Amino acid sequence: MEPHKYYFKNGDTLSSIADEIGLAISEIKKYHNEFSRPHEWIKEDYSLPTWSKYIIIPDSIETLKKRREDLTSTKKVRLVQEETECDQYIIRQKIDMQVSGNSMIDSETEIIWKFKKVKKENLFQVDIQQKSHQIKYIKSIYRQLAEYMQKFNKPLEHLVVELFQEGNVKTLVNQEEIWNVWNALKKELKPELGNTLEEKNMIEGGDKDFSNTLPLIKNSILYNLFFNDVFHEYSELDTFIELEKHEYTSQIFANEKVTLCRKRKIEKEGNIVKIKFYSESDPAKNGHLKHIYNTKLKDFLKENYDYALSWSVEYHFDAYNGKMFLCHSKIKEQANRKYSHLTEHKIELIKSNNNA
Repeated sequence: MEPHKYYFKNGDTLSSIADEIGLAISEIKKYHNEFSRPHEWIKEDYSLPTWSKYIIIPDSIETLKKRREDLTSTKKVRLVQEETECDQYIIRQKIDMQVSGNSMIDSETEIIWKFKKVKKENLFQVDIQQKSHQIKYIKSIYRQLAEYMQKFNKPLEHLVVELFQEGNVKTLVNQEEIWNVWNALKKELKPELGNTLEEKNMIEGGDKDFSNTLPLIKNSILYNLFFNDVFHEYSELDTFIELEKHEYTSQIFANEKVTLCRKRKIEKEGNIVKIKFYSESDPAKNGHLKHIYNTKLKDFLKENYDYALSWSVEYHFDAYNGKMFLCHSKIKEQANRKYSHLTEHKIELIKSNNNA
C-alpha cells in the first residue's frame, strides 16, 4: 500500500503543515521517520534534507483536516476507533449484597489487562491478556471458596475478539484455545473435585460456557463496558437523549430479565469526550418480578415489594486517538429496602503506547 504523502508548497514549514493537518510536529517527525529511509529523516532540530519534496503522513490530507475540524468543533463530536499497540488497564470491581441490614456478599477485586487492537478491513481485532487477578477484599468465611472459584476464570485469561467499527463485539476468534485451556483445567482440578451435585453443575456449566463462549462475553457487564457501541458522530451535545430500551440480567431475582429505560448525554471539554448513560427500571415492563417476590421472598423478608434499579455509566475518551482512559459504572438494584445489590466497576488506563 502506497504511503500517504504531503508534498511541499511554497512557504511551507513543518509548523504550518502541522497546523494545517492537525498533527503535532513531533507526531509528524515520528511517523515520517518510521516509514522513510534514514537519509530522508527529519532531524532532531526538525529540519529536513534540502532535497526533500514531501513528508509521509498517517492518513490522507483530507481525512486529517476533517479530523482536525471535528476535534475543534463545539457543535459535534466524532469518535473514531483506532489501533493501539500495547495498553494496560486496571479494573476495580465491587459487589455488595445487603439482606435485612446484613452484608451477605462484600468483595473487591482488582484485574489488570494488557490490551492490543489492530484493524482488519472493516473490523478491529482485540487481544486481551490478563496480567493479574487479585481478590483485594472479601469476608474471611468466603475467601477460600472465592479463591477456588477464581481458578475457573483461567480459560478467559486470554481473549481475542473481533469488534464492529462502532465498538461492540462481533465474534470470538480464539474459541478453540479457550476450550483447550478448559479441558486442561478440568484434568488439573480432578483430584480436588468430589462427586457432589454442586461440583457436577460447575463442570457442566464450564463445558457449556467454554465450548461456546461468545454468549458469556456478550452477557458480561465488564465486557459490555469495555466493548460498547460508542464510536459514532454525535451532533446533540450537553443534553440527555432517549435511547431504545434494553435488558439487564437481575442479580437478586435469579437471572430474570429486567427491562430498562435508557438515555445518553455527550459532553466535550477540549479533546476529552464524556459519554454518560443512565438507565432505570421500567415499572410497566417488570411485573413478573413482583409475582416472584410475593411468592418466594415476601414471607422471609416481611416487607412489601418496592423494586427499583438504576445504572449509571460514564466514559472518558481522548477524541484525538479514540482511546478510552476512564469508565465508571454503578448498578443499584433493590427488591425493597431490606434486599439490595450493588455492582460497581472502575476501569482506568494505566499505561499507553502513546502516553494518552
